[in-house]
Amino acid sequence: MTERLSGVIIPTVTPFDEDESVSVGMMEANFARWQETDVTGYMVLGSNGEFRSLDDDESVLVVEHAVRLSAGKTLIVGVGRESLRQTMRFISRLEPLHHGIDYLSVLTPSYFRGLMTPAALEAYFTAVADASPLPLLLYVAPGFANQVTLPPSSLRSLADHPNIHGVKDTNPSMIVDYTVAVGGRDDFSILAGSLGNTLTNLALGGRGAVVSAANYLPDQCAAVTGLYLSGRQNEARERYLTLQRLVRSTAGPHGVAGLKLCMDAQGYRGGLPRLPVRPVEAATADDIRAALARGTDRTAG
Repeated sequence: MTERLSGVIIPTVTPFDEDESVSVGMMEANFARWQETDVTGYMVLGSNGEFRSLDDDESVLVVEHAVRLSAGKTLIVGVGRESLRQTMRFISRLEPLHHGIDYLSVLTPSYFRGLMTPAALEAYFTAVADASPLPLLLYVAPGFANQVTLPPSSLRSLADHPNIHGVKDTNPSMIVDYTVAVGGRDDFSILAGSLGNTLTNLALGGRGAVVSAANYLPDQCAAVTGLYLSGRQNEARERYLTLQRLVRSTAGPHGVAGLKLCMDAQGYRGGLPRLPVRPVEAATADDIRAALARGTDRTAG
């Protein structure tokens, strides 16, 4: 199992300035700080990256700068679109940047939910993997994809494809079934897709997690996987429980708007969410900042 898919990977936000433009300056400030932490890599153009709110030109801009700013750490780029044709066209647009990308993440298509049968999903992912010049990670995130998920039997079949290297799973009810289906393989990684299923994944033999909270608490998130994988499981559990309580009282209930607020409070540059997503309301924002100030000392360890 590749070490490039171990530890904590940040699903990075896309910072927008006051006129909703992508802010390269904010990206640079964030990556400069993240590069000094214990996280192992980054995923851009995922759910926290608000990729659905970006056009393809903006998406390419984000990837250009992520390639430049992420040297020495794993870089995963979200490329999934609603059709095979769109997905492959976007992968082709990234060709000048392929040298700096480790994996492409492909989200389940979801608009025609009733037609996304196991056979349709298997055919789609196989076709992308056959044509892609870069290795793929399957991205299963039913909360962001119209409740479309990938059955474990389909994952077992797709894991045999030499160009499909893993799955990022944000569905807390599937991580055990996925591990039963494909766990323990040296050539395939199961990545927890949230803080909530990170400890379960580690206990089942997984080695990595893509954790939203790592945008603003990178070392605290990385400490959980680092301690667990080094054999200090009890300490890892204690850190995890403390961190989980803090996240649930800060960004957790407020989605990407709360995440960006917490980044700003921690000295990162979250910027604004892009409308129609609205910033957290002022009174709630004050409560979140206070909870974050109280809790960060306890998670620093």
